[in-house]
Amino acid sequence: MEWQIIESGCLPPADIMAKDAALLANLDAQPILHFYEWKGSCLTYGYFTDPSRYLHLDQLSRYQLHTARRPTGGGIIFHLTDWAFSLLIPAHHPCVSVNTLENYAFINRQVAEVVAVFMAKQVFPELLAQEPACMQKDCHAFCMAKPTQYDLVVEGKKVGGAAQRRTRQGLLHQASLSLLFPPLDLLQAVLRNAEEVLPAMQANTCCLLPADTASQELQAARQTLKHLLAQSFKLKHLEV
Repeated sequence: MEWQIIESGCLPPADIMAKDAALLANLDAQPILHFYEWKGSCLTYGYFTDPSRYLHLDQLSRYQLHTARRPTGGGIIFHLTDWAFSLLIPAHHPCVSVNTLENYAFINRQVAEVVAVFMAKQVFPELLAQEPACMQKDCHAFCMAKPTQYDLVVEGKKVGGAAQRRTRQGLLHQASLSLLFPPLDLLQAVLRNAEEVLPAMQANTCCLLPADTASQELQAARQTLKHLLAQSFKLKHLEV
């Protein structure tokens, strides 16, 4: 089945989330890979997450960090140095399962192959077989502080996470790959429980790029990953 690519360009985070929700609501026979870029520094949070419990909202304003609620679940993720994309798959697609974990596994196996190629076969991400033991409660509210089953991991550290929503129309999968670690000063300022959450993020996050990667190289890496992912799903490029 042929896939469609939608290139939304650079948009505010709320607009990207709204577009993903609209694409899911109007999904028909053709699966979609949705590419976009964030306009400004931002974070997104799961549909049932209250960011005010975990973040200093006044500090978000100080750092001009915009927020948006995802139509999917999951925790808080900072879109500062990651690469994010979405997949939408119709309910009747042969690869869609009624088992949520099987859907994560299907997509993340594809993404793992892309990461391996991107890293010149020097890194081979695996699907986390089993979620680790319970950690501090606040850490569960942050995507990169808590590996969950079928996340992409490298030597036990999380390199990629995702959140999903399934409706009668199909499946929305919103994903992120960690390229660089977010700025420490920003995290120290905005996290309410920085003394626990920040070490958990540092201990559980694997970044694909060296820490001294320049901003231009970061953007180039995102473009390369986009091209490789499109190839892996054998997509036909359609500008929308």
